[in-house]
Amino acid sequence: MLGDDKSFLRDAQFVRHGRGSDPSRDPAIALGTTGDECDRILKTAGHLSGAAVSRFRLDIEGMRGVAVLLVLLYHCTFTLFRGGYVGVDVFFVISGYLITRLLLDELERGNFSARNFYVRRIRRLIPALLATIALTILAGLVILSPPHLNELGVSSVFASLSLSNFHFIASSGYFETSSKIKPLLHTWSLSVEEQFYLLWPLSLWLVFRLRILRRLLFPLIAVGMVCALVLSEYWIGQNPTQAYFLLPFRAYQLLVGALAVGVERRLPSIPRSIATVTFVIGFAMLLVSALHFDESTPFPGFASAVPAFGGFLMIAAGAHAPLAGRFLGFPILTWLGRLSYSIYLAHWPIIAYAYYLSIDPFGLAEKWMLLAASLAAGLFLHHAVEANYRLSGTGHRWKEVRGVALSGVAVVLASVFLIRMQGLPQRMNLVPEKRDFAAAMEFQFLRDYRDGVLHEGTAQNNKRVLIFGDSMMQNYVPAILSLPEVKSADVTIITRGGCVAGWGALRVSHGRVDEECRALRDQVFGDAAHYDLVIWTQNWMEDPGRLYVETGTGIVPATGDGITLWRDIIPETLARLVPRAGKIVMIGPQITIEGVPLALERIGPVTDTERIKAALPQMTEIRREERDRFEEQLQAIAGKSLLIDPRAILCPREVCRLHDAQGSYFLDPLHFTAAMTPKLAARIRSELEPAMPWALRNGGCVEVPAAC
Repeated sequence: MLGDDKSFLRDAQFVRHGRGSDPSRDPAIALGTTGDECDRILKTAGHLSGAAVSRFRLDIEGMRGVAVLLVLLYHCTFTLFRGGYVGVDVFFVISGYLITRLLLDELERGNFSARNFYVRRIRRLIPALLATIALTILAGLVILSPPHLNELGVSSVFASLSLSNFHFIASSGYFETSSKIKPLLHTWSLSVEEQFYLLWPLSLWLVFRLRILRRLLFPLIAVGMVCALVLSEYWIGQNPTQAYFLLPFRAYQLLVGALAVGVERRLPSIPRSIATVTFVIGFAMLLVSALHFDESTPFPGFASAVPAFGGFLMIAAGAHAPLAGRFLGFPILTWLGRLSYSIYLAHWPIIAYAYYLSIDPFGLAEKWMLLAASLAAGLFLHHAVEANYRLSGTGHRWKEVRGVALSGVAVVLASVFLIRMQGLPQRMNLVPEKRDFAAAMEFQFLRDYRDGVLHEGTAQNNKRVLIFGDSMMQNYVPAILSLPEVKSADVTIITRGGCVAGWGALRVSHGRVDEECRALRDQVFGDAAHYDLVIWTQNWMEDPGRLYVETGTGIVPATGDGITLWRDIIPETLARLVPRAGKIVMIGPQITIEGVPLALERIGPVTDTERIKAALPQMTEIRREERDRFEEQLQAIAGKSLLIDPRAILCPREVCRLHDAQGSYFLDPLHFTAAMTPKLAARIRSELEPAMPWALRNGGCVEVPAAC
């Protein structure tokens, strides 16, 4: 989990991400400096301004093992380590330390070569990454549904180009894939480090060209670190998803590691007692973060400084504290540290696919199996790919880089093929029962239509219909358009998930006005045309923190709760529609369902659909009293508009039928599946009849045989 989502990156509209949805924490670590290269760097002696430690630092290798283990335990959902995502922060600190030390070493000796540096980066990082992407795609061909395989193709392209952090920011929309089932979400941190590696060597080279800046190197790094930390904290309030994924808001952690090099140079010797206490404090900061942080912790920002500076203290004191050597030199930790890059590349696709195929939360045995599978896959990847690109001699490096480049091109072309083929839906024809089940469980509006402004109907009966709202309106559109009276009209549809389309209403997210939604709202009221029928609904009971009102003097948050949030928006909307509408219909608040199997959104070729069907009886309505009270209050301000109660449509004779033997009528707590459309059509027609004087009088039987 990644990870909206923090359960990363969760869907931006449904759940508070902490960074946005998003989502996850989902920080599989990009280990920019791998174990063998770490040995080479840390065995360097003597030539570093009197600061070098003339022995291999086993404690650094052990720190890597600790960080790897924390994130593994977190991703395998061991609840004790609910803040285990802080392992990524420790790895950023370690990478900043190791790379800065290596670069300063070469710059001081006068043998720095940007070409050699980047060749080493490519050789050490890219082959294992490309192998991971390729294997993930192969597994996805068997496991993923066409839309999710298409998304995997897109994320594979960005991951191959070290830009996946930008992609996962852009793909955190309303109905985007949950962060837990994005197999390459973990590559965001690798992209952050690779972007750092692109900029940091050149920055240090420029500093070394200017003697005055060279003397001020570490003070400049300290100032940059503080500024980046403050910026990270500030940006959480502006856009937490960006704050989580982008280099400018993570850079301070890498600079903290760079500062550790300065401490090492200034303090070549630290008394053992002081070093031991410092190390214990640093490790305690890391452990407290891993045990007490969770998905609600604002992150990164000031909170992430706790594990980052904990890692800083461990690095600064570890070489001088015997306790650090004994503890972090424990064989299992150094083994994990040596294999950490491969383990992290391999672990998240395994866990994400396990999520994809699961119906229930992981049990204890499943968690241990996932942990073991992750370690085994990492071990295989290390020996099969990563170890073959060790830095041993200078011969054939460019030849190997060309081979890596060709492999990258092959992976990108395969990914583009998946995108062009829209996730290869032909695979589902091999399992027709799963294909049909998946089609019935889709959100029909987004399958058959799209967000934005649509023009439907044949315009044969000279009637005009306007339909507008958010995804709650999209729930009903397929059924409404199936009615002959509407199908033969000229129908304008203006909808988008999460968009409040009432007069003066604005949706504000992370301090920014949703301009796309504002433009759609203005389309509703900017058209002077007359409509015979106008239908409007919203997610009336949505998070009040997102709803704002545009007034003549500015934008202010809607205040109150329940119907009071809408006290200005609804009357103003109706007042502006009445002169332009023959009849106005509003649909009341949707019923909310608990226990909808998450697996309904991910039906692939090998999904166990029978287990999904067996889980459907657990579905039940929640928030009923709150919803019914809102319905009554909405009726009071609806004026002469016809208000349709969803309960009257969905629960005839007070019995809410949420599923049948073939599948669910709900995709999630609020949205219908395509299986609901035939059931909905006849019922909503009878409710709409008073607003359609031109309606056919046929006893409510329309062109939906199953409903007649």
